[in-house]
Amino acid sequence: MVKTIASLAVSFALLAGAALFEHLYIGAKFERFEAALVQLDIKAEEGSATRADAESVEALWEGEKTKLHAMIPHGDIIGIDYWLGEAVSLIEEEDYPAARSKLQVLITLARQLPKTYAISFENVF
Repeated sequence: MVKTIASLAVSFALLAGAALFEHLYIGAKFERFEAALVQLDIKAEEGSATRADAESVEALWEGEKTKLHAMIPHGDIIGIDYWLGEAVSLIEEEDYPAARSKLQVLITLARQLPKTYAISFENVF
């Protein structure tokens, strides 16, 4: 009986630890990505964003998404890829108002997606 209770307690602790790690890890990755997007949006607002700026944000995302594939569904990652690709193309064409609209969507996604995987009542039940 004691071994059963102890093994259940250890299992629960491992699951809780893994969930907390996932929450913190995903949050940190998206915070970094969001900060890069905000900087790119500021440059686009000023009209000084270049394709190189956009590609550096895209390269950051490429590096982050390879690690996030294990924790985030493919559909969420594809959505970000889609919006980011459009933003990069629009910045290259110097269509800053349209690029900013795409960047605003990306910033919203970067803020909202981690909440989808957070430890919260609505996500548990």
